[in-house]
Amino acid sequence: MKLLTVSALLCAMLGLTTAAGQHHVEKRAICCPHGWNKYGYRCFRYYSNPLNWAEAQRACESVNANLASVRNIRDYYFIRKVIYHATHANGETWIGGSDGQVERYWFWIDGTRFSYTRWCRTQPDNFSGNQNCMTMNWLGQDCWDDQHCGIRHPYVCVKNMLSFLG
Repeated sequence: MKLLTVSALLCAMLGLTTAAGQHHVEKRAICCPHGWNKYGYRCFRYYSNPLNWAEAQRACESVNANLASVRNIRDYYFIRKVIYHATHANGETWIGGSDGQVERYWFWIDGTRFSYTRWCRTQPDNFSGNQNCMTMNWLGQDCWDDQHCGIRHPYVCVKNMLSFLG
């Protein structure tokens, strides 16, 4: 416990820097909050309690985050590692992709550009005409699936490192 307190204090102290000759303080994050996993300038966290997609997004927002966006293959494999580390499996997990506004136009809930995809073979298929939310690890596979947004799954949230300071 003492080590955790010292680490948090050190992280907070290193996060505040001042520019020489200036009278303002700039906040810079070098650590993620406790329980979050740092990758690049973002922090990821897996939540095991199953929620539907909208509830999962609201839960992420309650901690100043969003459902995870996957910008590239490195993000993808890092998120899979976070899930596996927490569960020792690769179960279906909500991430922040949706085509709920315009069918077949997928976007990330945090507004980042949708430039990388990892769809499972024959996906997205919009089965029964109402699959508008994205999971990863569909049936334990190394890919994404579109699913009905009302299904309950665990989820991964992401926040930019500066979002928890301001």
